[in-house]
Amino acid sequence: MPVYLSFLPEGASFKGVNEEEVRRFAERVLRELGLEEAELSLVLTDEGAIRELNRRWKQKDRPTDVLTFYQDCPDRDFPEDFDAEEFLKELRKSCAGCRVLGDVVVSVDAAKRQAEEVGWSFEDELKRLVLHGIVHSLGLDHELSPEQDRKFRALEKLLWERVEGKPFKV
Repeated sequence: MPVYLSFLPEGASFKGVNEEEVRRFAERVLRELGLEEAELSLVLTDEGAIRELNRRWKQKDRPTDVLTFYQDCPDRDFPEDFDAEEFLKELRKSCAGCRVLGDVVVSVDAAKRQAEEVGWSFEDELKRLVLHGIVHSLGLDHELSPEQDRKFRALEKLLWERVEGKPFKV
């Protein structure tokens, strides 16, 4: 399960980021999803770089906290009769052939700011954003409707609590 971690701009380093813990967290999420063999590119960046990526690829000229460019998993919707546990089982089956999840780009600046707003550690917020991007890489979107957002958050909560073994705050 290769998780490739890099920085943008190339060679940058971010104070307070435990690179190995971020990588291990992403690997644990992939394992929980049954995607041990899938590749994931994880990029940590700053607010300026993620704004440029958001403008260039999403036509939104503003910074964001996470961007996902997914590859092997098709777009999918949450079912009407959504149950997070059951949906996770279905995801494991339907994503079994996914080998390249894609790229997850996380703004370290946003993680620091949002950690203060939510009241949990910077490390936990950084990992939450990684999780958020990984869930997007499965072809899922929360911006389509309030109902989709609720289901997306429930799936994030389930994965977080299984992988981290502690309550999900957001």
